[in-house]
Amino acid sequence: MQQRKNQAGYTFIELLLYISIVGTLLTGVTLFFGLAADDRIKNQSTLEVNQQGMAAMEYMTQTIRNATSITTPAAGGSGASLTLVVRTGALSPTVFDLTGTNLEVKEGAGAAVLLTSNDVQISGLTFKNLTRSGTFGIVQVSFTIARTNSGGRPEYSYQKSFVSSVALR
Repeated sequence: MQQRKNQAGYTFIELLLYISIVGTLLTGVTLFFGLAADDRIKNQSTLEVNQQGMAAMEYMTQTIRNATSITTPAAGGSGASLTLVVRTGALSPTVFDLTGTNLEVKEGAGAAVLLTSNDVQISGLTFKNLTRSGTFGIVQVSFTIARTNSGGRPEYSYQKSFVSSVALR
Protein backbone atom coordinates (compact mmCIF):
# COMPACT_ATOMS: atom_id res chain seq x y z
CA MET A 1 0.00 0.00 0.00
CA GLN A 2 1.21 3.42 -0.94
CA GLN A 3 1.04 6.30 1.42
CA ARG A 4 -0.36 9.60 0.22
CA LYS A 5 1.69 12.64 0.93
CA ASN A 6 0.03 15.76 2.30
CA GLN A 7 -0.71 17.92 -0.70
CA ALA A 8 -1.14 21.65 -0.28
CA GLY A 9 -3.93 23.25 -2.34
CA TYR A 10 -7.55 24.19 -2.44
CA THR A 11 -10.53 21.97 -2.82
CA PHE A 12 -13.05 22.68 -5.54
CA ILE A 13 -15.57 23.96 -2.97
CA GLU A 14 -13.04 26.40 -1.50
CA LEU A 15 -12.19 27.69 -4.95
CA LEU A 16 -15.87 28.30 -5.78
CA LEU A 17 -16.36 30.05 -2.44
CA TYR A 18 -13.39 32.38 -3.02
CA ILE A 19 -14.51 33.20 -6.57
CA SER A 20 -18.04 34.05 -5.40
CA ILE A 21 -16.72 36.29 -2.58
CA VAL A 22 -14.36 38.17 -4.91
CA GLY A 23 -17.11 38.48 -7.54
CA THR A 24 -19.52 39.92 -4.98
CA LEU A 25 -16.92 42.43 -3.77
CA LEU A 26 -16.05 43.52 -7.32
CA THR A 27 -19.74 43.94 -8.18
CA GLY A 28 -20.24 46.11 -5.09
CA VAL A 29 -17.20 48.27 -5.86
CA THR A 30 -18.30 48.69 -9.50
CA LEU A 31 -21.81 49.73 -8.46
CA PHE A 32 -20.41 52.16 -5.90
CA PHE A 33 -18.19 53.92 -8.46
CA GLY A 34 -21.01 53.97 -11.02
CA LEU A 35 -23.36 55.66 -8.55
CA ALA A 36 -20.63 58.08 -7.50
CA ALA A 37 -20.08 59.09 -11.14
CA ASP A 38 -23.84 59.61 -11.64
CA ASP A 39 -24.01 61.76 -8.49
CA ARG A 40 -21.03 63.82 -9.66
CA ILE A 41 -22.75 64.50 -13.00
CA LYS A 42 -26.01 65.42 -11.24
CA ASN A 43 -24.13 67.81 -8.94
CA GLN A 44 -22.38 69.41 -11.91
CA SER A 45 -25.73 69.86 -13.67
CA THR A 46 -27.27 71.46 -10.59
CA LEU A 47 -24.27 73.74 -10.14
CA GLU A 48 -24.28 74.77 -13.81
CA VAL A 49 -27.98 75.69 -13.74
CA ASN A 50 -27.70 77.56 -10.44
CA GLN A 51 -24.57 79.50 -11.41
CA GLN A 52 -25.81 80.54 -14.84
CA GLY A 53 -29.29 81.39 -13.57
CA MET A 54 -27.97 83.50 -10.70
CA ALA A 55 -25.39 85.25 -12.89
CA ALA A 56 -27.98 86.10 -15.55
CA MET A 57 -30.50 87.31 -12.97
CA GLU A 58 -27.87 89.39 -11.18
CA TYR A 59 -26.76 91.05 -14.43
CA MET A 60 -30.36 91.84 -15.43
CA THR A 61 -31.38 93.17 -12.01
CA GLN A 62 -28.28 95.35 -11.76
CA THR A 63 -28.89 96.78 -15.25
CA ILE A 64 -32.58 97.40 -14.53
CA ARG A 65 -31.78 99.01 -11.17
CA ASN A 66 -29.39 101.47 -12.87
CA ALA A 67 -31.67 102.27 -15.84
CA THR A 68 -33.48 105.59 -16.18
CA SER A 69 -36.69 104.24 -17.74
CA ILE A 70 -38.45 101.20 -19.21
CA THR A 71 -39.40 101.40 -22.88
CA THR A 72 -41.00 97.98 -23.37
CA PRO A 73 -43.09 96.36 -22.14
CA ALA A 74 -45.43 99.25 -21.45
CA ALA A 75 -46.66 99.93 -17.91
CA GLY A 76 -49.01 97.15 -16.84
CA GLY A 77 -47.89 94.93 -19.71
CA SER A 78 -45.63 91.96 -20.07
CA GLY A 79 -43.47 90.44 -22.79
CA ALA A 80 -40.53 88.21 -23.64
CA SER A 81 -38.26 91.19 -24.27
CA LEU A 82 -37.20 94.13 -22.10
CA THR A 83 -35.94 97.45 -23.49
CA LEU A 84 -34.36 99.96 -21.11
CA VAL A 85 -33.00 103.47 -21.40
CA VAL A 86 -29.74 103.58 -19.44
CA ARG A 87 -27.61 106.46 -18.18
CA THR A 88 -24.70 105.79 -20.54
CA GLY A 89 -25.83 106.99 -23.97
CA ALA A 90 -23.63 104.54 -25.88
CA LEU A 91 -25.31 101.62 -24.10
CA SER A 92 -28.84 102.88 -24.67
CA PRO A 93 -31.15 101.22 -25.44
CA THR A 94 -30.31 98.01 -23.60
CA VAL A 95 -32.44 95.05 -24.72
CA PHE A 96 -32.79 91.67 -23.02
CA ASP A 97 -34.38 88.80 -24.95
CA LEU A 98 -33.94 85.21 -26.13
CA THR A 99 -32.08 83.91 -29.15
CA GLY A 100 -33.35 80.38 -29.44
CA THR A 101 -32.92 79.13 -25.88
CA ASN A 102 -30.06 81.46 -24.92
CA LEU A 103 -30.51 84.72 -23.00
CA GLU A 104 -28.81 87.69 -24.63
CA VAL A 105 -28.31 91.40 -24.06
CA LYS A 106 -27.81 94.06 -26.72
CA GLU A 107 -26.43 97.38 -25.53
CA GLY A 108 -26.79 100.36 -27.83
CA ALA A 109 -25.46 99.80 -31.34
CA GLY A 110 -23.18 96.98 -30.18
CA ALA A 111 -23.60 93.33 -31.06
CA ALA A 112 -25.78 91.09 -28.92
CA VAL A 113 -23.91 89.19 -26.19
CA LEU A 114 -25.05 85.85 -24.77
CA LEU A 115 -25.61 85.82 -21.00
CA THR A 116 -25.97 82.03 -20.87
CA SER A 117 -23.97 79.23 -22.45
CA ASN A 118 -25.11 76.37 -24.66
CA ASP A 119 -24.97 74.07 -21.60
CA VAL A 120 -28.32 75.47 -20.43
CA GLN A 121 -31.63 76.40 -22.02
CA ILE A 122 -33.85 79.31 -21.01
CA SER A 123 -37.62 79.03 -21.30
CA GLY A 124 -40.58 81.05 -20.09
CA LEU A 125 -38.68 84.36 -20.10
CA THR A 126 -41.17 87.02 -19.04
CA PHE A 127 -40.76 90.66 -18.14
CA LYS A 128 -43.74 92.32 -16.38
CA ASN A 129 -43.76 96.08 -16.12
CA LEU A 130 -45.36 96.72 -12.72
CA THR A 131 -44.87 100.49 -12.85
CA ARG A 132 -47.68 102.65 -11.47
CA SER A 133 -48.11 106.31 -12.27
CA GLY A 134 -45.99 108.55 -10.06
CA THR A 135 -43.49 105.81 -9.20
CA PHE A 136 -40.15 104.75 -10.50
CA GLY A 137 -40.23 101.79 -12.85
CA ILE A 138 -40.65 98.30 -11.43
CA VAL A 139 -40.01 95.15 -13.47
CA GLN A 140 -40.63 91.55 -12.54
CA VAL A 141 -38.27 89.14 -14.30
CA SER A 142 -38.98 85.41 -14.46
CA PHE A 143 -37.51 82.51 -16.39
CA THR A 144 -36.82 78.80 -16.13
CA ILE A 145 -33.36 77.49 -16.84
CA ALA A 146 -32.65 73.82 -17.57
CA ARG A 147 -29.50 71.83 -18.22
CA THR A 148 -29.13 70.81 -21.87
CA ASN A 149 -29.69 67.05 -21.99
CA SER A 150 -29.11 65.90 -25.56
CA GLY A 151 -28.38 62.31 -24.50
CA GLY A 152 -31.57 61.92 -22.47
CA ARG A 153 -29.66 60.68 -19.40
CA PRO A 154 -31.59 61.33 -16.17
CA GLU A 155 -28.55 62.55 -14.24
CA TYR A 156 -28.31 65.55 -16.61
CA SER A 157 -31.94 66.56 -16.02
CA TYR A 158 -32.23 69.58 -13.78
CA GLN A 159 -34.16 72.82 -14.04
CA LYS A 160 -34.90 75.77 -11.81
CA SER A 161 -37.15 78.81 -12.01
CA PHE A 162 -35.91 82.28 -11.12
CA VAL A 163 -38.16 85.23 -10.26
CA SER A 164 -37.17 88.71 -9.11
CA SER A 165 -38.74 92.15 -8.95
CA VAL A 166 -36.51 95.16 -9.47
CA ALA A 167 -37.15 98.89 -9.03
CA LEU A 168 -35.32 101.57 -10.94
CA ARG A 169 -33.37 103.98 -8.72
